[in-house]
Amino acid sequence: MTQAPLGLLKRLFAGAPEAPTPDAALAADPAPPKSRLGHEPALHAMLGRQILDAHLRNRHQLLDRAPTDFRTADADETHLLVLAMSAAAQADGELDAIERGRIRSRLGTSSLDEEARSRLEQLVDQPQCLEELVRRIDTPRLAARFYAVSLATVDKNAPINRSYLRYLAQRLGLPADLVVRLNRQMGLRL
Repeated sequence: MTQAPLGLLKRLFAGAPEAPTPDAALAADPAPPKSRLGHEPALHAMLGRQILDAHLRNRHQLLDRAPTDFRTADADETHLLVLAMSAAAQADGELDAIERGRIRSRLGTSSLDEEARSRLEQLVDQPQCLEELVRRIDTPRLAARFYAVSLATVDKNAPINRSYLRYLAQRLGLPADLVVRLNRQMGLRL
């Protein structure tokens, strides 16, 4: 009697069919064993594809080590990122001296000439339309940098700035894991 359950367990978990013994043939189910695979190969293929797609969408996470560094940005990207910093700084209603200093220090690391820097510094004082800036973003990498420079600019302890950052991450369509990673990288725990 203990032969049949033991033989069944071996067949189920060992993978190799075992020759039935006379006692096991009597106790065995008359129906042939069903394939245990069912839809598993299709599910595995679908899950594998989703994982690969997610990795390819977010591969910039591995390539962009310093999203707030302007030395590698071209003139258009620097212009957009400085305006993003300005919009973030003005989200609480005012542009204070600390935020202005953060913007100037990042702008100082850019490869722009003095004339372009002075024009951008003048634009920083003007209110920025977030919707217009967001429409100019065309890659996930640029969206991540937009969020990162905004995060680097604001006072992370102010509730209004935290709300702005949550809204910005949602508006940019950033994946939650990327937002968490950038927040940790900049010292913010939301």
